[in-house]
Amino acid sequence: MTSASTAGPAPVCEFCASADDVVVQERLGVRVAVCAACTARFAAARPAPPPVEAPAPVGLPPTLGEQAGTVLAHVRRMARLAAARPWTEEVCARCGALVHRYRSGDGDGRVDLAREPVLAAAVPPAARWEVVDGRAAPAAGDDPDRVGARVPHALVCAEAEAPANARLHQLWAANRRGRDRRDDPSGVPSDDLDPSGA
Repeated sequence: MTSASTAGPAPVCEFCASADDVVVQERLGVRVAVCAACTARFAAARPAPPPVEAPAPVGLPPTLGEQAGTVLAHVRRMARLAAARPWTEEVCARCGALVHRYRSGDGDGRVDLAREPVLAAAVPPAARWEVVDGRAAPAAGDDPDRVGARVPHALVCAEAEAPANARLHQLWAANRRGRDRRDDPSGVPSDDLDPSGA
Protein backbone atom coordinates (compact mmCIF):
# COMPACT_ATOMS: atom_id res chain seq x y z
CA MET A 1 0.00 0.00 0.00
CA THR A 2 1.32 3.38 -0.93
CA SER A 3 0.09 6.85 -0.07
CA ALA A 4 -0.91 9.65 -2.45
CA SER A 5 2.24 11.66 -1.69
CA THR A 6 4.14 10.20 -4.63
CA ALA A 7 5.43 12.53 -7.34
CA GLY A 8 3.18 13.30 -10.28
CA PRO A 9 -0.45 14.30 -10.60
CA ALA A 10 -2.62 13.80 -7.53
CA PRO A 11 -4.45 10.50 -7.77
CA VAL A 12 -8.21 10.38 -7.84
CA CYS A 13 -10.42 7.56 -6.58
CA GLU A 14 -11.08 5.10 -9.38
CA PHE A 15 -14.61 4.45 -8.02
CA CYS A 16 -16.00 7.91 -7.14
CA ALA A 17 -13.44 10.31 -8.78
CA SER A 18 -12.86 12.02 -5.42
CA ALA A 19 -9.41 13.46 -4.74
CA ASP A 20 -9.83 13.53 -0.94
CA ASP A 21 -7.84 11.01 1.14
CA VAL A 22 -6.89 8.83 -1.83
CA VAL A 23 -4.57 5.91 -1.25
CA VAL A 24 -3.02 3.85 -4.05
CA GLN A 25 -3.24 0.14 -3.27
CA GLU A 26 -1.48 -2.61 -5.13
CA ARG A 27 -3.02 -6.07 -5.25
CA LEU A 28 -1.68 -8.87 -7.42
CA GLY A 29 0.36 -6.43 -9.46
CA VAL A 30 -2.53 -4.04 -10.15
CA ARG A 31 -2.36 -0.50 -8.74
CA VAL A 32 -5.71 1.05 -7.80
CA ALA A 33 -6.40 4.46 -6.24
CA VAL A 34 -9.19 4.32 -3.63
CA CYS A 35 -10.48 7.09 -1.35
CA ALA A 36 -11.18 6.55 2.35
CA ALA A 37 -14.95 6.80 1.82
CA CYS A 38 -14.97 4.05 -0.82
CA THR A 39 -12.67 1.88 1.31
CA ALA A 40 -15.12 2.15 4.24
CA ARG A 41 -18.10 1.53 1.93
CA PHE A 42 -16.50 -1.63 0.44
CA ALA A 43 -15.48 -2.90 3.87
CA ALA A 44 -19.06 -2.54 5.13
CA ALA A 45 -20.45 -4.31 2.03
CA ARG A 46 -18.09 -7.27 2.30
CA PRO A 47 -19.88 -10.21 3.90
CA ALA A 48 -18.46 -11.28 7.18
CA PRO A 49 -16.67 -14.60 7.02
CA PRO A 50 -18.64 -17.47 8.49
CA PRO A 51 -17.91 -18.04 12.13
CA VAL A 52 -15.48 -20.83 12.83
CA GLU A 53 -16.89 -23.17 15.40
CA ALA A 54 -14.51 -24.57 17.89
CA PRO A 55 -14.37 -28.35 17.75
CA ALA A 56 -16.21 -30.16 20.49
CA PRO A 57 -13.88 -31.01 23.31
CA VAL A 58 -12.65 -34.55 23.11
CA GLY A 59 -12.91 -36.20 26.46
CA LEU A 60 -10.45 -38.50 28.00
CA PRO A 61 -10.55 -42.12 26.93
CA PRO A 62 -12.55 -44.39 29.20
CA THR A 63 -10.71 -45.63 32.20
CA LEU A 64 -9.96 -49.29 32.67
CA GLY A 65 -12.73 -49.47 35.25
CA GLU A 66 -15.25 -47.99 32.81
CA GLN A 67 -14.15 -50.42 30.11
CA ALA A 68 -14.41 -53.37 32.46
CA GLY A 69 -17.85 -52.18 33.58
CA THR A 70 -19.03 -52.05 29.97
CA VAL A 71 -17.72 -55.53 29.24
CA LEU A 72 -19.28 -56.89 32.41
CA ALA A 73 -22.65 -55.32 31.54
CA HIS A 74 -22.48 -56.97 28.09
CA VAL A 75 -21.63 -60.36 29.59
CA ARG A 76 -24.54 -60.06 32.03
CA ARG A 77 -26.90 -59.08 29.19
CA MET A 78 -25.80 -62.08 27.13
CA ALA A 79 -26.29 -64.37 30.12
CA ARG A 80 -29.84 -63.02 30.59
CA LEU A 81 -30.59 -63.60 26.90
CA ALA A 82 -29.20 -67.13 27.07
CA ALA A 83 -31.26 -67.88 30.17
CA ALA A 84 -34.41 -66.54 28.50
CA ARG A 85 -34.16 -68.69 25.38
CA PRO A 86 -36.26 -71.87 25.45
CA TRP A 87 -33.47 -74.17 24.35
CA THR A 88 -29.98 -75.10 25.39
CA GLU A 89 -27.16 -75.84 23.03
CA GLU A 90 -25.83 -79.31 23.65
CA VAL A 91 -23.36 -81.64 21.97
CA CYS A 92 -24.72 -84.88 20.54
CA ALA A 93 -23.15 -87.77 22.47
CA ARG A 94 -23.05 -89.94 19.34
CA CYS A 95 -21.64 -87.62 16.64
CA GLY A 96 -20.47 -84.51 18.47
CA ALA A 97 -22.67 -82.08 16.49
CA LEU A 98 -24.31 -79.15 18.23
CA VAL A 99 -28.05 -79.56 18.75
CA HIS A 100 -30.79 -77.43 20.26
CA ARG A 101 -32.40 -79.22 23.18
CA TYR A 102 -36.01 -78.22 23.89
CA ARG A 103 -38.58 -79.40 26.37
CA SER A 104 -41.00 -81.81 24.74
CA GLY A 105 -44.60 -80.85 24.05
CA ASP A 106 -45.84 -82.62 27.17
CA GLY A 107 -43.11 -80.95 29.24
CA ASP A 108 -41.71 -84.17 30.69
CA GLY A 109 -38.90 -85.02 28.30
CA ARG A 110 -36.30 -83.39 26.12
CA VAL A 111 -36.13 -83.26 22.34
CA ASP A 112 -32.92 -82.66 20.38
CA LEU A 113 -33.56 -80.71 17.18
CA ALA A 114 -31.08 -79.93 14.44
CA ARG A 115 -29.81 -76.36 14.75
CA GLU A 116 -30.75 -75.41 11.19
CA PRO A 117 -34.40 -74.80 10.35
CA VAL A 118 -35.51 -76.20 6.97
CA LEU A 119 -38.20 -75.40 4.44
CA ALA A 120 -41.20 -77.49 5.38
CA ALA A 121 -41.86 -78.52 1.77
CA ALA A 122 -38.32 -79.97 1.52
CA VAL A 123 -38.84 -82.66 4.18
CA PRO A 124 -41.55 -85.31 4.63
CA PRO A 125 -44.44 -84.39 6.97
CA ALA A 126 -43.35 -87.02 9.51
CA ALA A 127 -39.98 -85.26 9.92
CA ARG A 128 -41.45 -81.79 10.53
CA TRP A 129 -41.35 -80.45 14.04
CA GLU A 130 -42.29 -77.05 15.40
CA VAL A 131 -41.49 -75.05 18.50
CA VAL A 132 -44.51 -73.52 20.21
CA ASP A 133 -44.22 -71.62 23.49
CA GLY A 134 -40.68 -72.92 23.94
CA ARG A 135 -41.68 -76.59 23.57
CA ALA A 136 -40.87 -78.87 20.65
CA ALA A 137 -43.62 -81.04 19.19
CA PRO A 138 -44.32 -82.76 15.88
CA ALA A 139 -45.90 -80.35 13.41
CA ALA A 140 -49.66 -80.76 13.30
CA GLY A 141 -50.82 -82.21 9.96
CA ASP A 142 -49.61 -81.49 6.46
CA ASP A 143 -50.25 -77.74 6.33
CA PRO A 144 -49.53 -76.51 2.76
CA ASP A 145 -49.03 -72.96 4.08
CA ARG A 146 -46.25 -73.96 6.47
CA VAL A 147 -42.96 -72.37 5.46
CA GLY A 148 -40.37 -73.51 7.98
CA ALA A 149 -39.90 -76.54 10.17
CA ARG A 150 -37.36 -78.10 12.46
CA VAL A 151 -36.16 -81.69 12.23
CA PRO A 152 -35.12 -84.06 15.01
CA HIS A 153 -31.37 -84.44 15.22
CA ALA A 154 -31.74 -88.22 15.27
CA LEU A 155 -32.70 -88.09 11.57
CA VAL A 156 -29.53 -86.21 10.59
CA CYS A 157 -27.10 -87.55 13.19
CA ALA A 158 -23.76 -88.45 11.58
CA GLU A 159 -23.85 -91.84 13.31
CA ALA A 160 -27.26 -92.71 11.81
CA GLU A 161 -27.80 -94.08 8.32
CA ALA A 162 -27.93 -91.55 5.49
CA PRO A 163 -31.52 -90.35 4.97
CA ALA A 164 -33.11 -90.76 1.53
CA ASN A 165 -34.62 -87.25 1.54
CA ALA A 166 -32.27 -84.80 -0.23
CA ARG A 167 -32.57 -81.97 2.32
CA LEU A 168 -32.16 -84.29 5.29
CA HIS A 169 -29.19 -85.85 3.51
CA GLN A 170 -27.56 -82.42 3.23
CA LEU A 171 -27.86 -81.90 6.98
CA TRP A 172 -26.61 -85.44 7.64
CA ALA A 173 -23.62 -84.91 5.31
CA ALA A 174 -22.75 -81.60 7.01
CA ASN A 175 -22.80 -83.34 10.40
CA ARG A 176 -20.69 -86.17 8.95
CA ARG A 177 -18.10 -83.73 7.60
CA GLY A 178 -18.01 -81.95 10.96
CA ARG A 179 -17.49 -85.25 12.76
CA ASP A 180 -14.72 -86.24 10.35
CA ARG A 181 -12.97 -82.89 10.82
CA ARG A 182 -13.10 -83.33 14.57
CA ASP A 183 -11.76 -86.89 14.31
CA ASP A 184 -9.16 -86.21 11.60
CA PRO A 185 -7.35 -82.87 11.69
CA SER A 186 -6.46 -83.20 7.99
CA GLY A 187 -10.18 -82.63 7.21
CA VAL A 188 -10.42 -85.40 4.61
CA PRO A 189 -13.71 -87.32 5.03
CA SER A 190 -13.26 -91.03 5.48
CA ASP A 191 -16.55 -92.13 3.83
CA ASP A 192 -18.20 -91.30 0.54
CA LEU A 193 -21.02 -88.87 1.35
CA ASP A 194 -22.77 -89.07 -2.03
CA PRO A 195 -26.11 -90.91 -1.59
CA SER A 196 -26.30 -91.82 -5.29
CA GLY A 197 -23.15 -93.96 -5.05
CA ALA A 198 -21.54 -92.16 -7.99
